Amino acid sequence: MLLSGLLGGTVAIVAYFDPLCSTGTIRKYNRIIPVIDARLQKTNLLMRSKDSYDALLIGSSRVEQFKQEDFLPLRVFNYSAPAMYLDELEEYIDLFLRVNNSKPEVIFLGLDFYGTNLKMHKHARPPGYYIKTCSSPFTLGTFLNLDTLKYSLRMACCKKARFNYDRMTLDKLTGLFSREETEKLREGDKVVFAQTFYGDYAYNPDYHRQLQSLKERYGQIRFVVFTTPETMELFQVLVAKERLGDYERWLRDIVDVFGSAYNLMLPTRITIDREIFFDAHHLYPEKATPVIRLITGIDKPGNNDVGYLVNRENIKEQMDIIHNVFIAPKEKVIQ
Repeated sequence: MLLSGLLGGTVAIVAYFDPLCSTGTIRKYNRIIPVIDARLQKTNLLMRSKDSYDALLIGSSRVEQFKQEDFLPLRVFNYSAPAMYLDELEEYIDLFLRVNNSKPEVIFLGLDFYGTNLKMHKHARPPGYYIKTCSSPFTLGTFLNLDTLKYSLRMACCKKARFNYDRMTLDKLTGLFSREETEKLREGDKVVFAQTFYGDYAYNPDYHRQLQSLKERYGQIRFVVFTTPETMELFQVLVAKERLGDYERWLRDIVDVFGSAYNLMLPTRITIDREIFFDAHHLYPEKATPVIRLITGIDKPGNNDVGYLVNRENIKEQMDIIHNVFIAPKEKVIQ
């Protein structure tokens, strides 16, 4: 009797707060959920939703920071997740197109330079795992998971995590970091990128083909492609590791396939302002608005200092900007 009561109570708590978004029900006390597994939670949200979206936004955790309201009047599904690589995208985009109630107008595609590394240092479970898991019917076991219960109890006690999702808007809600926390994260990122993403590195020779495959597979949908911003401190790690040649190859691969892209990964008023990042490469959501205004066409390239529209004709000009900031001063010192 006691056991059945405990089991019943567990099921009731987990089903009500539903931190993994296993049901499509939004209640007063479960709208804000802790970030647990972005791919699982967002796939659940997509498959349980009855909403129709005008556009898809997909990329890494850097793109997760973009707010839905900044895309209005477009209703955007933000399918971005940490360390999202090109080889994952087709399955997630296919799922979105299959379950969305209308054909999207545009796919906003955020690309990270570290995603060109053939030696991928972080990778989630394959998309098929998440899609299969979220497609399975509910069972009692769905609501009898101890970890899920733990998160549900925290929600019941109104304990907010540092990172949360608003399941109604799909916005990622990021709590403020202290200056000391930010500095520690920033320095840690520089060490990690120096040792792995930009250090233990080889350009993926299949990267161009993967981009081409995306473009051809969804040729009927307009792509807006952009590179993701990071602090210039982190970009300096890329330069120190002598990856500028690979960076240029990356930009050329992108514009060769898509014709043009918004380049946000170079010196701008955004990337030199370390105060608007909570680490070395993630913007605070409320600080990403100028970036979104650029990629949605509200602000025109050249009318702001947030990023530039790079194409085959001006890519050398873009590289000259990088060279003048990072390489030329060093050459003068040597001379």
